[in-house]
Amino acid sequence: MLGDGFLQQMADTLKYNRDLLGKKKSAREIYKDEVKQRKFTYETYELKEVRARVEERLKRNRWNEFANRTIANLILLAIGYGIYWAIQSWPYLNLQEKKPIDGSQFFSTVVYHQPKGIDLRVDFFHRGPKAAETFFKDGLRHQNAESYYESGEQFRSALYYRDTLVTELYLFKSGDTIRNFPKLIDDRLHHVKVKDPRRRIRVEFDFYDGKVISGTYKEYKLRL
Repeated sequence: MLGDGFLQQMADTLKYNRDLLGKKKSAREIYKDEVKQRKFTYETYELKEVRARVEERLKRNRWNEFANRTIANLILLAIGYGIYWAIQSWPYLNLQEKKPIDGSQFFSTVVYHQPKGIDLRVDFFHRGPKAAETFFKDGLRHQNAESYYESGEQFRSALYYRDTLVTELYLFKSGDTIRNFPKLIDDRLHHVKVKDPRRRIRVEFDFYDGKVISGTYKEYKLRL
């Protein structure tokens, strides 16, 4: 019958379509086929990409290491230069303290009486110019005290209040400040070595009671 033949034909068509659908490839199979048609395999492609990323990372690490090493070396160089500068700028290399002495063997003194109980004591180098001027009140150093190199330049400027030192300043012959000058005992003789970095010289002299001893001042060129 026609109906039976038509139904059989439809059944055969459905069966054929099911067979075709059953043979349809999955997405993973299609992806694998696509990769096989390329020049590189999936594994090879990934390995090369990883190697490229690793190489890039290594280059970046090497650059960072170089930069860090350079910065560290610059910091060490700066620290070394700072230490060298501090040593070169330090005011004295050697300090020798001797027994208490009487300063009259180095200086001759004249006292001038001033109004209001103030006395001005002037010390002179023996057979030489003025070495220092100091104001006293009631036998105590009070107000200004100045001292000089034998060649006339100012060496020290100080301010006292009733024998208490308020402030003081030491100077090279050039007028530059001698920084961090050591605290010395007034009634003892000291030998001081002082560096003047700007003029690149070392200065040596004997020192007593804020004054440079006559004939002891010497200058030496610093080695480069």
